[in-house]
Amino acid sequence: MPQTSHHDHAHCTPQGHTHGHDCHRHHVNFQSPMHIVVPMIPDSRTVVIRSRYNEVDPLLPTGRRRNNDPGCCFFTILGAVIIFGVFAIVFFSFAPLNEFAWTNIESHSCTTYATKEYVAELNASRWSRHRMSICKATPMFVHGRPHWPSRCEDRSGTVIGHFAINHDEPDCVTYWSGYKDMGCSARGSKKRHIEQRLENLPFLADYKEFCATTPTRFLDREFTGANSCVNTIWGVYGQWFIDDHTC
Repeated sequence: MPQTSHHDHAHCTPQGHTHGHDCHRHHVNFQSPMHIVVPMIPDSRTVVIRSRYNEVDPLLPTGRRRNNDPGCCFFTILGAVIIFGVFAIVFFSFAPLNEFAWTNIESHSCTTYATKEYVAELNASRWSRHRMSICKATPMFVHGRPHWPSRCEDRSGTVIGHFAINHDEPDCVTYWSGYKDMGCSARGSKKRHIEQRLENLPFLADYKEFCATTPTRFLDREFTGANSCVNTIWGVYGQWFIDDHTC
């Protein structure tokens, strides 16, 4: 508790004389300063918290610390690849038809009279669900004319178009020569036997196909091909059996 002290002071006249004790005593009370006792906190044990972050690393602008774990870079790259893949799928799935084109165009062998097969790849995405429809609707220009594929196939995600080009292919144009009237095929058959040799047959071509599709004209009649064919060491010969009531 604060304590009070009493001090007596004598006041004298300026002449240096006291009054009777001639000096009047005045009692002045002085209070001592207040002391506040603060309780001390008992000693406590220090707890060390270890963080997986390196405290010497500066903070990033976002408030996050750097992570030098190699897995972080892997997942970042993987995420970027996935985002790019999704974007590519959406882009090619909804691209208009005029954005597609045929590439790697190749001419193959002759398939029939005056017709050669062409093969090309369509630049449509393998992830597009409509790539086969796009194939059938996309023309390819050959010899200055548009052509649509006769058939489309999917080779492990790559769309392949097959085209039958039936003009301006002189290597595939066969013709007949050496017209021969072989007479009646048989007595009473009423059929006359005509034979001609097939010319300009492509190498390794199906002679039966070309024999049946090479047109000709004789006896004032037109024929789209021979009735039958014979392959001999002297060449391929087409045969016609014409109605003849004289036979």
